[in-house]
Amino acid sequence: MRLAVRGRPPRYCSRACRARAYRLRVADRSATDTRAGGRADVQAEGRADVHTGGRAEGQAEVQAEGRAEGQAVPGADPVADARRMPESTEPGLSERPLDQPLIVRTAIELADRDGVAAVSMRRVATELGVGVMSLYRYVASREELNDLMVDTVFGERPLPEPGPDGWRAKLELSAREEWALYRDHPWVSHLVAVTTRPPIAPSLMAYTDWRMRALDGHRLDFATMVQIAIMIGTYLQSAAMPLAHEAQAARATRNTRQQWADARQDALHRTLRTAHLPMVSEFGTEAFQASEPENIFEFGLHRMLDGVATLLDAAKAAGDAPAGSPAGPSDGGSGIDEI
Repeated sequence: MRLAVRGRPPRYCSRACRARAYRLRVADRSATDTRAGGRADVQAEGRADVHTGGRAEGQAEVQAEGRAEGQAVPGADPVADARRMPESTEPGLSERPLDQPLIVRTAIELADRDGVAAVSMRRVATELGVGVMSLYRYVASREELNDLMVDTVFGERPLPEPGPDGWRAKLELSAREEWALYRDHPWVSHLVAVTTRPPIAPSLMAYTDWRMRALDGHRLDFATMVQIAIMIGTYLQSAAMPLAHEAQAARATRNTRQQWADARQDALHRTLRTAHLPMVSEFGTEAFQASEPENIFEFGLHRMLDGVATLLDAAKAAGDAPAGSPAGPSDGGSGIDEI
């Protein structure tokens, strides 16, 4: 019986038989069909039978036989398959040279323009004019792409060594540098904030390490230095979230925050007349300006550093006090080192 040239094989034998026929067709075309049309046929069939997550019957059959025989299975690992394929196998697509920095830079530019929700492997491939599977030769997943994006933007703004004198000047500098990064790339806060699983980004981790070194030598235990460094980063990330939401709202409505507030003045006044809100009813221009993300950042930063200063003063007083005194560590070993 004649084999089909394209598409699924006819049901003329067992699953194992059809899987072998499928592998032979793919191997034959990959080895001999170097013309653009041939490449398009192979990739079109591969997308239907391999990359659609199990919708095509061919993938299930090939995987089933491969598990039984212990062989490498085409389509079982799309990332591995992509790394074995030419960078571009679709007609009309560019065969421009790719590398990881180019892919990451394109994703960052896309996020700056349209927000991080617009970034996907397919969208980045479209921006580059290449097949989406070409990207998987350099970036294994969307999660890895996110990590690389965060690492790149933090790496472009390294903290100076050794930095200014004094722990407070150092911490303030690090906070302002990170805040400036969120102003330039508001989407970053969506990837690093409100999570206990931060990106694996060495350049981001370098900020935490730098802040801990600024506190080292002030009689704080290691865990307390970790908490202070993470507290500063968490505050900055949460304070920066409105920047990301404002950028998104501005793209969607083409209005600034001030224009939005002006358009809602009547609704605000109606609400204040009917609700018992004596303090909020005094909200005016000065309060509106005070609530701007930039001013909230400034206010919170100084109050946070004031709190760190109080903690360091207590640590110094505890360390300077004679042993056994009320201010110092007792014989039982309690004190600042056990925080």
